[in-house]
Amino acid sequence: MTQILSTQGFSFEFDLKDHNILIVDDNPTNLSVIVDFLEDAGLTVLVAQDGESSLRRAKYAKPGIILLDVLMPGIDGYETCRRLKSTPETQDIPVIFMTALSSTEDKLKGFELGAVDYITKPIQPAEVLARVKLHLQFRYMTQTLSRQNEVLKIEIEQRKTIQTRLRKINSKLEQEAKERINAQKALKDLNFELEQRVEKRTILLAKSNHKLQQEIIERKQAEADLKSSLTEKEVLLKEIYHRVKNNLLVVSSLLEIQSNCIEDPETIRILKNSQDRIHSMALVHEQLYSSENLKEIDISIYIQALLEKISSSHVKMKQKIDFIVDTQELHLNIETVNSCGLIINELVTNALEHAFVDRPQGNIWLSLQRNDKCEIVLTIKDDGRGVPPDFDFYETESLGLRLVRILTRQLEGEIELDLENNTCFKITFSELNYSDRL
Repeated sequence: MTQILSTQGFSFEFDLKDHNILIVDDNPTNLSVIVDFLEDAGLTVLVAQDGESSLRRAKYAKPGIILLDVLMPGIDGYETCRRLKSTPETQDIPVIFMTALSSTEDKLKGFELGAVDYITKPIQPAEVLARVKLHLQFRYMTQTLSRQNEVLKIEIEQRKTIQTRLRKINSKLEQEAKERINAQKALKDLNFELEQRVEKRTILLAKSNHKLQQEIIERKQAEADLKSSLTEKEVLLKEIYHRVKNNLLVVSSLLEIQSNCIEDPETIRILKNSQDRIHSMALVHEQLYSSENLKEIDISIYIQALLEKISSSHVKMKQKIDFIVDTQELHLNIETVNSCGLIINELVTNALEHAFVDRPQGNIWLSLQRNDKCEIVLTIKDDGRGVPPDFDFYETESLGLRLVRILTRQLEGEIELDLENNTCFKITFSELNYSDRL
C-alpha cells in the first residue's frame, strides 16, 4: 500500500513493498513469528542466523533496514553492528537491536555502535513493524531530499554554463556590428545591404537578451526552491524530535505499568530511576522541537523543567525540599545537554533518596555558570545528613554514581567531591564540539 508522506509544500510516495529488511536471529521460533508478520505487512524479508552470514547478505542485498539480535553464535550483535558501520557499502543501513538484554549499559553500547533503535524481547510484532516503518520512512525521505538537492545543484551549474555561452554570443554579435559599421564607411554601395544585416542582427540580439532574462528568472526560481527545501528539512527535523520525545515517554509509561506489577521496593526504585532518566532525555527533544533553533537549547529553561519533574516524583508529601537554582542563560548543543541533564538527574535524585531520610525539610543548591576559561561549571550541593567518612566516590558500585562518572568522561570534564560542608559535587566541562548535522 502506497502512503503519501508530506511536509509543507513537498510530498513523498512511500510503499513498504518497495523496501526489504534483513533479520538476523539464531532462534527459528523468533524468526518464524516476526518474518510472517512483516511479510503480511508487505515487506520483503531476508534472513540470516549468525553475524558472519548477515554481513555478506547485507553487503550484496543492500536491505533498507536490519533487525539484529545481540546474543548469537560466532560474533555477537555488537561486533556485527560495528563491522556494518565500518564498511562503506553498509554503513548507512539503519540497525535496530532485538535482544533480551535491557540494562542501560547494553542500550548505551548499542547506540554508541551506531544503532538507531533498541527493541527488548519478548518481541511484539506490531511494535517491530511500527518502528521499522518509522525508520524506513525517515531514511527514504532523507535520501529523496538529498537527490532533489543534487538535481537542483546540477540545474544551477547548467544555467551558469548557458549564461557564459550567452555572454560569448553577445560579445561576438557586438564585434560583428562594429565590423559592419567599418565596412559601411568603405563600401557605400553596399550601405543598404549592410543596414538590413544590422537590423537582423539587432533582432537576434534582442531575442538573446530576452532569453538571458528568462534564464535569470529561472535561476531565481531555483534558488527559491532550494530555500523551500531547506525549510522543509527543518520541519522534518522538528517532527523527528517530537516523535523521539513521544517514543521515550511511551517507554517510560511501559516502565510505569511494569512497576505496578512488582512488589519488591528495590526493583520499583530501579524502574523509577530509569523513568527519570528517560524523562531527562525526552525533555531535551521537547525543548528542541518547540524552539526556533534546532541545534541548541537554553539549558536554564531545561533545568527548571527537569527539577520540577524530579521534585514531583521524589519529594514526599510531608517533606519541604527547596531548590535554590542559579544558572546563566547558556545555549548548548543536544549532545552536551543530554549528558548534563542525566548527571543532574542522578545527583539530585540521589540527594532526595538518601540525604533527607527521616527529615521533614532541606535545601538543594544547583549552580551552572561559565568560568574565566569559558568552561562550564555545574555545582550540586545539599544540606542533608552527608555520607560516611570512608565513602569513596570512585569505587562505589552505585549505578547512578557510576553513570555520573561515565557521563563526566563523555563530556571530557573533571569532577570534584567536597564532603567537608555536607555533600557538594562540582563538575567542570566544555561544550562537546560535534560537526553540524543540519
